[in-house]
Amino acid sequence: MILQEMESLDTVEAVMAFEEVFGAELPDDDCGKMDSPREVVDWLERHLTKQRPNKQAATWLRRLAKARNNPALAEGLDTWRREQIAIIVGEILRQ
Repeated sequence: MILQEMESLDTVEAVMAFEEVFGAELPDDDCGKMDSPREVVDWLERHLTKQRPNKQAATWLRRLAKARNNPALAEGLDTWRREQIAIIVGEILRQ
């Protein structure tokens, strides 16, 4: 389970949101080994190397950059950065 404290439905919804926003399929076997948000970010960072945020993710990053007064989040959208991945993972898990 991605996060031990999450209900199974919440976990499924979080995984679906990750897949949609990041455009990457998280295999069930890998998800079963992820026990913390950091492990999710680690996995996504490894699998998104040299990819750019899709349109939906870029929109999230621009919105979060504005809300957090951190313009760097929306800069350099030519490849994913760990900071960008982590902030979106955190937002998804807070929903």
